[in-house]
Order: sequence, then C-alpha cells, then structure tokens
Amino acid sequence: MSSKTDSSIAIVGSGILGLTAARLLQRTFPNRSLTLIAAEFPSQDPSTLSVDYTSAWAGAHYRPIPAGDNPQLLLEAELGKKTYEIRKKEFAEHGEKIGIRFMEGVEYLAKPSQAVLALQSGDGSYAGEGDGFRVFENQELPEGVMWGCRYWTYDVNPDIYCPRLLKDFVDAGGKLVTTKLDNLEEAFKAVEGAATVVNCSGKGFGDDKVLVTRGQTVLVRNECKRTITRQNGDGTWTALIPRPGAGTIIGVSKEVGDMEAGARIETRLALLEKAKRLLPGQVLKNEGDEWDVIRDIVGRRPTREGGLRLEVEKLGQEKRIVHAYGAGGRGYELSWGIAEEVIRMVKSE
Repeated sequence: MSSKTDSSIAIVGSGILGLTAARLLQRTFPNRSLTLIAAEFPSQDPSTLSVDYTSAWAGAHYRPIPAGDNPQLLLEAELGKKTYEIRKKEFAEHGEKIGIRFMEGVEYLAKPSQAVLALQSGDGSYAGEGDGFRVFENQELPEGVMWGCRYWTYDVNPDIYCPRLLKDFVDAGGKLVTTKLDNLEEAFKAVEGAATVVNCSGKGFGDDKVLVTRGQTVLVRNECKRTITRQNGDGTWTALIPRPGAGTIIGVSKEVGDMEAGARIETRLALLEKAKRLLPGQVLKNEGDEWDVIRDIVGRRPTREGGLRLEVEKLGQEKRIVHAYGAGGRGYELSWGIAEEVIRMVKSE
C-alpha cells in the first residue's frame, strides 16, 4: 500500500462540511487523489434533493453564541471566527456571485444566559475582527426582550454556494462517487488506495449521540435588509435571514425526533405571523405588503449531543478515519474552521 503521504483520501459526505474540507484538502495536498463520496450532491435545483440533504435547507446565517467557560462552545466560537475571516476573503474576491452577502445582524433575547449578559459594547470581537459589536440600551429593546445587540455578519445562499464548491472541487481534479454507504469501511473499498477516510457525514454512522431535529422555514420574495433573530419568551425562535439573490428566509421550527418530510401549513402560518410582528415596517419592502411565498423548506438536521466530533480513529496500522461531524445547525458558521481541523488531523501522522 502507498504511504499516507501520497495515498488517496476519501471524503464521506457532500454537505457544507464535506465540501469545504474537500476544497481545503485539495489546496493543502495538491498531489494527492481526492474522492468525494455521497448519496447525493448539491444542485441549484432544490427539487432534486431529499429532505436529508441538510445543507440545502439551511438558513444559513452566522450568529455567534457566547461561550462563557464551556469548552465545547469555546471551541465552536474559535472555529466560527476563523470561518468569518475566510468568508470576508471570499466575499472580497467574488462578491455576491458565489452566494455570500455581508450585512448588519440584530439579536433580541427574552431569556439571555449569564454569558450573554456579561457582554459589553467594545469588549472585543463577537462575530469576528472588526464586527462593530454593540449591546443595545434598554430603550432600544422591543417589549418582552431583556437583551439585544448588533454586529456585522454574513449569510449564505446554499443553492449557489454549495454547487460552486462542488464545481471547484471537480475542476481541480476531484472525483465523485455516488453511493449510499452502510458503514465507513465501505469508503476504503470505494476509493482505490485510500488510507484515510474523512467522515463528514451528518449522522455519523451509528453514533448514538446523534439525533434528528426537523426544521421548517419559508422562503419569501420580500426583502429584509438585515438578519434578525429573536428568542421568544416561550422558547421558540423567530429569524429573518436575507438570502443573497433570492428574497428572505423566515424561520424557524425545531422539532426533535420529528421525521415528517412534508411542510405543515400551520407551521408556515405561525412562522410568518411571528415574523410580521417582529419589526413591522422594517421587514417588508413596503409597509402594509403581504408575504410573497416562494416555497416551504423542510430539512432533517442531524444534531450531536455534546457537539462536534473532531478526532482520529485508527483502523490497524495502515488505515484511519478522520471524524469531522456534529455541527448541528452551525455547519456554515463553522465550516472553514472545521476544515482547518481536518487538515491538522490528516497531517498528524
């Protein structure tokens, strides 16, 4: 068998983590053969993708979560900031044509954590360097909100961004294998000479810490100028996420263990009503307009208890699996940071 320095690498999973890891692996190891294995690949036509191709159904905006002294959240905060810096470079080079847009982000929380309450304007970066983070004064908060802030953030259009990553991977010599694996051992058989398999699968192949959370959102043609996220007093969340080139995402439901693939009309109506009450006159193009619905969106989001799995698993003397999955709803927010961790682990031997 070839040595690990020149052997093939198989990447399992064509979601945002798999695609990003594949591209960074190509740039880091230009002489190695890379193959992306997945049951389905991103497409600019959402109707061709299943409810289980989660990355197609994401919001997908960057909303940092204060870590406090939680080790897992501290790691995710660092990965999010690394991704933020790379997103700025992507936007500077390509603009919105690759499906990225930078804008103001606003948050309103009804029940903020102690880590959130400890934040002060000017304490340093929240989303990333130069984000203009500012905590709102009490008089700026809507009724029922205890804490709020603004910062400079981004959102992503998956219908544009993911197909672009896939095209760049193939154009750079990457190979594709379309198959549904029953286990990760099959990945070694699917790619000749592979000594390393990078596991960016959503569900982790039998990981009992992974569960599915159903999420439903609505894509409307109405345009919002900023991302707005509100934590409601009943524990639900309302989000308005401008989608580059395609209106606004209104969300979001979170239903653990719910496998319903179809959209529920009652969920759509509830999401739209909460969004309209959020900030009347700032949400719609013109005050008094009604929602112009393009489509309902439903995705099954694999969520891992305890957060990310980033580790190397050895299989004998010659083979190893690099695990990089479990981002839950933060795949786009952490993707480039996780890809850098993949490179570190691949280089570790």
